[in-house]
Amino acid sequence: MLELKDFLHLPQLDPLMDEVAASRSGLIVVAGADPHQPEDVAGFSPSGRAAIFRILLRQLLEADPTARAIVIAQHKEAVRLPRQLRPRVQFTLVRGVYTYEGAITQAILQRPSLLVIDQLNVDTAVPALAAAQQGLCVLAPLDTIFRGAEVARVLLDWGATQAQLAALRWVLAVQRLPMLCPHCRQAVASLPAALTDRLAHYPDLAAQLPTFYRAAGCEQCQGHGRHQTEITAFDIFRAPEQVETLFTQTSLLSLEEYVLRLATAGHLCLDDALSLESDQLRRTYNLLTASEHALRQSNQTLQAKLLELEAANRVLQQRTEALISLQEMGQALISAMGLAELAHHVCRHTYGLCDADRAVLYYLRSPETADILAFTGWDKSHVTPQVSTADVFDGNTAVTPFHHFPPGIAPHPPAAGQLPIRAGLRLPLLAQGQPVGAMIVHTTQHNSFAPGKVALLETFANQAALAIQRAGLITTLQEHIHQLEAAQAEIVKKERLEQELDLARQVQESMLPRIFPLTPGYSFAARNRPARHVGGDFYDVILLDADAVGLVIGDVSDKGMPSALYMALTRSLIFAEARRERSPARVLQNVHRLLLALGESNMFVTVFYGVVDMPARRLMYARAGHDYPLLLRQGAVQRLGGNGLFLGFPGVDDLQLSEEEMRLEVADRLILYTDGLTDVVDEHGRIFSPAQLFPVIQQHAQLPLPNFCQAIFAHLEAYQGHAEQFDDMTLLVVEVT
Repeated sequence: MLELKDFLHLPQLDPLMDEVAASRSGLIVVAGADPHQPEDVAGFSPSGRAAIFRILLRQLLEADPTARAIVIAQHKEAVRLPRQLRPRVQFTLVRGVYTYEGAITQAILQRPSLLVIDQLNVDTAVPALAAAQQGLCVLAPLDTIFRGAEVARVLLDWGATQAQLAALRWVLAVQRLPMLCPHCRQAVASLPAALTDRLAHYPDLAAQLPTFYRAAGCEQCQGHGRHQTEITAFDIFRAPEQVETLFTQTSLLSLEEYVLRLATAGHLCLDDALSLESDQLRRTYNLLTASEHALRQSNQTLQAKLLELEAANRVLQQRTEALISLQEMGQALISAMGLAELAHHVCRHTYGLCDADRAVLYYLRSPETADILAFTGWDKSHVTPQVSTADVFDGNTAVTPFHHFPPGIAPHPPAAGQLPIRAGLRLPLLAQGQPVGAMIVHTTQHNSFAPGKVALLETFANQAALAIQRAGLITTLQEHIHQLEAAQAEIVKKERLEQELDLARQVQESMLPRIFPLTPGYSFAARNRPARHVGGDFYDVILLDADAVGLVIGDVSDKGMPSALYMALTRSLIFAEARRERSPARVLQNVHRLLLALGESNMFVTVFYGVVDMPARRLMYARAGHDYPLLLRQGAVQRLGGNGLFLGFPGVDDLQLSEEEMRLEVADRLILYTDGLTDVVDEHGRIFSPAQLFPVIQQHAQLPLPNFCQAIFAHLEAYQGHAEQFDDMTLLVVEVT
């Protein structure tokens, strides 16, 4: 196993590392940037953080032979230990629903001597500090370019409080730098003024009249002046006892001092020491550029997948349309008046089902003769009206190939411009197991018929056979058939409408979120009840990034299927624009322009859209004609302001939106709703006014969010009684916890 002595390092580092290893409480962070990019991208090499992390972990355990450690990681390979230390370490793996926060909470109860977390990030930072506040010694690596007190600012950005930062003890930042070539290095004769200014901060170093080096390049370093190996530089920061001075505290051994001392020892080039910060900034910029390029490539891949899905969806739609067309044709066959009309109808629809361009339909008039009732694609002069039954139907009930001229069609060479027969099929027409005729189809365009087309054609042939069998009874049963057809058509129409409404309801329900984003410090709950099968209300909580969520609720002016479609369009546009634009007013203005550009409509939509800066507890919002939002704070309900016109109304270009901003406090509840809640009518025609909503909210203010929403809806349902619901009802509540 590696030890600190295996690294080329300055002697000033050893006592500081011993002091860190002697820690018995507080959070110890090992920081360093290890980009998840190929090594040749952006000029970034691994910082060596993982090796220093393992060395420090071993030192902490060896400093106390009785110490027991708990390691929380996604896999055991994340933390490697010597064989002799493994019995003193317990691994807790984070998998499935078992989260870092839950694992850290369990570890606190077990009171280990050392708690090790395999990664410090937005999910683990606050729980790790909480464990350190409980008196545990917590060790965790952090993937970052920052060092010293700047790491504390990162923890603040991730949700930590000033009080929690008091548990921070040490920050060990590491960075690897190219080592100066020992074969061609030369002392620098004249030191630049910038170096003199820096040495003034380190009197003991300046008093030694240090010598610095550069390398011109040689065969050993291939002219670069840098050795193939790299050297590790350190920044050791100890957090002060008073958290108020945390951000003004300097490192015990800063990275700049460490690099300058390495340069005086001849391990680093003077130019690398002077350009440390600018080189770090350049490499970071290159890394961000490479990450952006990778993100664009991933987006292009996703777009390609989306196009594939859209193409597959179009194929599915085409097949669905073919099935619907088949059903419609079946209805047309049932309603045909006579055999001749029926036969011509069958031949005409054969084209769309199997890409055939020639067809002949036979009707078995008697066991000996068969009539050609209809044909298409053949010259009438070559057709014989009646043929032998044996030529048409040989007792085989399966679909069989038939590549020559059909019975009753005299063989003849193709006319000018005509193509010869390339493939053909014979389909027996069976009704209740009895032959009633046959159909022969040919194509001059393809070498064979696709299996799917044949299946459709066979299904159609079965329907045609039944229709032909019934054709002889049409005259005597005409009146009864008309009544049956009318009733059947109405049932089919009603069932199809109900299916469409059920499908639309399912689609709409799938678009309304059931599970909200898990955000520290905020909780969400919602409830929705449409007035019909489908409604025009919608709501959403959009996770914009790690620090911001978007809140949206809207109400389309109409009800039913048209409003549901308009709702889906509006919600999709808001979702897309929210990812591109952070200003709520500009998002709504852009959506308004897009709705107008997509076509005129007699509908419009009222929308509230807000963005919550979660760490800052700041809400910016705009309301486009929507009901005023309510704020429940310390038991009092107040109505918030904001002006603006609704979206989608033709002829209005500027919505005159005002963008409002307010601070949120702990225990605040932001209540968003549609006018369906305040337009409830009881059995006597009395409307539930907005003023009546305030005491209902105050009455149930202490309930948890889901129970709070349920209680308000229960109150409105009790007020409504047996009266009809006229408008969609939607409620979205946000609580600051």
